Amino acid sequence: MNFTFKVLVAAAVFATSFAVGAQTIFSTNGYSTGEPLEKPMVMKPFVEFSKARQLPALRIFTLEGEKVDLSKYQGKLLILNVWGTWCTPCIREIPQLIDLQKQLTGSNIEIVGVAVDKSVAGIPKFLAKHKMSEFNTWSDPTESMEDVMPLEVVPTNYIIDGAGNLVGYLPGYLPWDDKDVMPFLKKLAQKYAHPKTNSSVVCRNEMLFRHLRQLSYFCLNSKKLELDGPTLKRVIDV
Repeated sequence: MNFTFKVLVAAAVFATSFAVGAQTIFSTNGYSTGEPLEKPMVMKPFVEFSKARQLPALRIFTLEGEKVDLSKYQGKLLILNVWGTWCTPCIREIPQLIDLQKQLTGSNIEIVGVAVDKSVAGIPKFLAKHKMSEFNTWSDPTESMEDVMPLEVVPTNYIIDGAGNLVGYLPGYLPWDDKDVMPFLKKLAQKYAHPKTNSSVVCRNEMLFRHLRQLSYFCLNSKKLELDGPTLKRVIDV
């Protein structure tokens, strides 16, 4: 194996590894959310991410067993309230959430429960028993919400923007009927129902990955590494 071939192999491995790594990094990094919103006292536990995070595929179902398609909520602020029938604070929240769901009808804010009970069949019976059948809730029997981020406490609320990205979370019990909750939710919706992403950065990242991939292919399929000026400039000047 001559020196030139060794250099080519090393260059190909480096370019391939860097390209794959770049694709992974760029695909998981979301847009910058900018200046965090000022929170009222009741919302102090709320954590707003500095960068939006792509959601993994969630295995969430309606109580009738139909798989939920979160893309139907594009253009809305979606709040997923993770709860369980065994959770006392969750049960305290539900009547308040029912009232809030009614108030938000027709708005760009949607609040939906996500029960993490193993037995889905028992959820409607539980809600009926406690006279809370109006609660709009789905089920997550396999706890796929754990794929988003570990559930340290129940209830936990996940805040999802209008493009399907996770932008924050609110752990623990919240008095949803507090006078400061609704105005803050409207501020969240104003910021995140139609998020402004940095598309120029995304485009540059995609260009970088494409050029690195082309360089990798060239190295693996050429006997000599000869890049003319324009080609080299196109590879590095992104």
